[in-house]
Amino acid sequence: MPVLTRLIPSPLVVDIRAGALNDLAGVLADQRISSSGKLAVAISGGSGAKLRERLAPALPGADWYEVGGGTLDDAIKLGDAMKSGRYDAVVGLGGGKIIDCAKYAAARIGLPLVAVATNLSHDGLCSPVATLDNDAGRGSYGVPNPIAVVIDLDIIREAPVRFVRSGIGDAVSNISCVADWELSNRETGEAIDGLAAA
Repeated sequence: MPVLTRLIPSPLVVDIRAGALNDLAGVLADQRISSSGKLAVAISGGSGAKLRERLAPALPGADWYEVGGGTLDDAIKLGDAMKSGRYDAVVGLGGGKIIDCAKYAAARIGLPLVAVATNLSHDGLCSPVATLDNDAGRGSYGVPNPIAVVIDLDIIREAPVRFVRSGIGDAVSNISCVADWELSNRETGEAIDGLAAA
């Protein structure tokens, strides 16, 4: 019987610290993600637009794309808008909706994604899934993991309290869901995937 393995892709760069956003261009160049600086940056109209003013001078080769929302249609439009740009990478700068749209768009056009979080309201920041609203409700779409994750703790501190509470709730729910899985294993014999639980 052949031995099967599972590989867990991880980002090339994980930069979590105060002031991390100030070094975004340098990190991307140093890690050979984008030495040319030719980036497609997906942002929201709110916090993303404010951060654009701050970051644009450090990213002179970037093109900026405002994302309308968190729908499948928004992600497809974003990918279509970006596909003729000859970019090194896509940067998703924002919360979950923006990053998920950017994940899907980057996968659609075959570019790596750099996830730059402005809040930590959920644990999907570097997951291989983009959750997007569609005509049937909401769907989860498989995408590559981000090549880099940048979290500026100064930006995270400015996030609304509801996003902080949501992130704490998401983290706590991961603990309780493993306990539920273990209970189901004892009561019904459901198999536990140790890797997923870990």
